[in-house]
Amino acid sequence: MQIKDSCERFPKCMSNAHIQKKLILIGKASPKLLFGSEEKAGYRRKDQLTVDECKPEMIHSKPLEQFIDGYYCEKCGIGFIADEILTSTEN
Repeated sequence: MQIKDSCERFPKCMSNAHIQKKLILIGKASPKLLFGSEEKAGYRRKDQLTVDECKPEMIHSKPLEQFIDGYYCEKCGIGFIADEILTSTEN
């Protein structure tokens, strides 16, 4: 099933012609959560997105909380999520 909604375009190729809905595995905890209020200098992330960086209402119930509804671009070979899933980084 291809996504034809113009709001779900892949940011890299700016197309929705090759996008499929997919469950995407994300990290369990961000470095900020692991190390307290700030990330450690020089810490290398093993993931790009974690559960605590997403809106709670967008997370699946346990034990599936590390799976998030996202998309996969078959042309680029990259998975991505919609921006509205992320928590706001504004203070």
